[in-house]
Amino acid sequence: MENIEIIDGYESAPELEDDGKNRLETKYDGTTFPSLVTRIKALFIDVIVMLIIFTCTTLFIDAFGDIPDFVKGLIAVFMFYLYDPILTSFTGSTLGHKVMKLKVRKYADPEKRISLGQAFLRFIIKGFLGWISFLTVTGSKHKRAIHDMASGSIIMAVK
Repeated sequence: MENIEIIDGYESAPELEDDGKNRLETKYDGTTFPSLVTRIKALFIDVIVMLIIFTCTTLFIDAFGDIPDFVKGLIAVFMFYLYDPILTSFTGSTLGHKVMKLKVRKYADPEKRISLGQAFLRFIIKGFLGWISFLTVTGSKHKRAIHDMASGSIIMAVK
């Protein structure tokens, strides 16, 4: 007769125990995940940084006089829509994340940064859902927001 264990209310044969979830869990042994308050502080810092960049850019544009509206529009698009995805995918964190000592990584492989596509998906869902996206942070074992779950990302504290 096979050796069968009961794990989390489910029967498990020894050869089926390692379903990938166990391997994933061991990747996060000893990892610290940021609280909701820490994540909100990082977001607040990013908003302040974007306001400073926007103000400086506006002053810079005004110094040059009449600049076409499409150039102003491109600058605004870059500052608002590309700041988070580009920094998150290429450096692993926004400036707010860096100040709060956080990094964004792939959930399935926390040693790797997320791709640009994942970063855009994460940003779009976070923007669309707003604060609702953060409701799952306190109830999630790995403190993942809805936008993290949808994009396959996770935020971890930098050691």
